[in-house]
Amino acid sequence: MSRFEDLVDGTGLSAEEEARLRRVHNLLVQAGPPPDLPPALERLPSAPVEAEVMQFPLLPRRRWPLVAVAAAALLVLGFGGGYLVGHAKKKPTEFAAQRVVPMRGSNALALLRVATRDSAGNWPMQLEVNNLPTQKAGEYYELWLTRNGTPIAPCGSFRVNARTTTVRLSVPYDFKRFQGWVVTKQTETRHTPGPVVLST
Repeated sequence: MSRFEDLVDGTGLSAEEEARLRRVHNLLVQAGPPPDLPPALERLPSAPVEAEVMQFPLLPRRRWPLVAVAAAALLVLGFGGGYLVGHAKKKPTEFAAQRVVPMRGSNALALLRVATRDSAGNWPMQLEVNNLPTQKAGEYYELWLTRNGTPIAPCGSFRVNARTTTVRLSVPYDFKRFQGWVVTKQTETRHTPGPVVLST
């Protein structure tokens, strides 16, 4: 896992904010990744004590136990392999952040990761928000670039449906013209910046 200093740009953070982000980082490091394989699948299920074997004249009688064991093994392997393939942990595509910007609100936190500018001139971004309230019908959130604290340039809209939501965004703006970011709460009838819920 990366060091805290490699993940978070501490410029402009107060000592309290940095301490809170370090606490969250340390908890994530301690928790570690979840197990890939449920404990129930670490060993094969035991074979039945008595199995009734049908007899056919095609095979000699003494070979039926061998055939039954081979069939049972294939069945277990088939189901086990299918389960593992179907429930394999899908790792998200890594996002190569060049810069990480923390955001905060009254009860919510966010990390805005900005990647290197692509060949077309766009800045890929990944926004991870925590504890933003879910929206009512017709509501959503918008990320903006700011100048003098005022939202100026929209960077993308999103909705949340869980405690943590991660969205990918992309903007063509020259960041030197702006001073920070905010997230506002929007409605379908409002096309100007709404109330600010997160800011840098």
